[in-house]
Amino acid sequence: MTDQSSFAVVANVFAAPLEAFAAIRQRPRILLPLLALLVTYSAVSLVYMNSVDLPWFMEQQIEMAAADLTQAQREAALEQSANMSPMVLGVIGAVSSSVFILLWTFVLALYYTGVSFARGDGIKLKQWYALVVWCSLPILLGLIASLVNILANNARFMLQEDINPLSFRNLLSMDTEGLGMTQRILSGLDLSTVWALALTLIGYQTWTQSSIYKAAGIVLGPLVVIFGLIMVLTG
Repeated sequence: MTDQSSFAVVANVFAAPLEAFAAIRQRPRILLPLLALLVTYSAVSLVYMNSVDLPWFMEQQIEMAAADLTQAQREAALEQSANMSPMVLGVIGAVSSSVFILLWTFVLALYYTGVSFARGDGIKLKQWYALVVWCSLPILLGLIASLVNILANNARFMLQEDINPLSFRNLLSMDTEGLGMTQRILSGLDLSTVWALALTLIGYQTWTQSSIYKAAGIVLGPLVVIFGLIMVLTG
């Protein structure tokens, strides 16, 4: 097959995934999709933190993260946070989200490489890393929707969980009050995340020629383990 440019692979991820998977396996480039994810996540963090009412935001964060604090401790935490600028908090969010993306994609690629080693299918770490990153591109749609939502509406008193209009929580107008951590995470998922997960499943099945059931078990396995741990730790 002829070599495709990175921009052609971008188009094929959305329009012709099987062609994209073949191109990614033949030439596992990661720079374009990885930069797109990091820059867009960072943009959401910076724009949101410079749009939200900072004292209100910090109060909400303290309420959710530290319900067992005394009133004096809450006031001290709020006073400390008042000295931080929105730009600094936005940069902190951008850096932390970038580090998380890099770690998460690498751990997933390492996991698939371990499975490949056990199965003997010969697919290398760099190829799996490229597949994970490229299959994450649909998430950009949710991030772009979040940016438009922040810029088009008054985000001064908008919770972080409300910035993505494509999340199931917002699409279904769900009331998350009283929900546990696992339910809140699941309700925060959006259509673009499901799309990315489906692409990864199809890509794994295509590369390994596995059955759909085996591919689903391997691709969804880490998520099941993570949600199980969250339920145990927060239960």
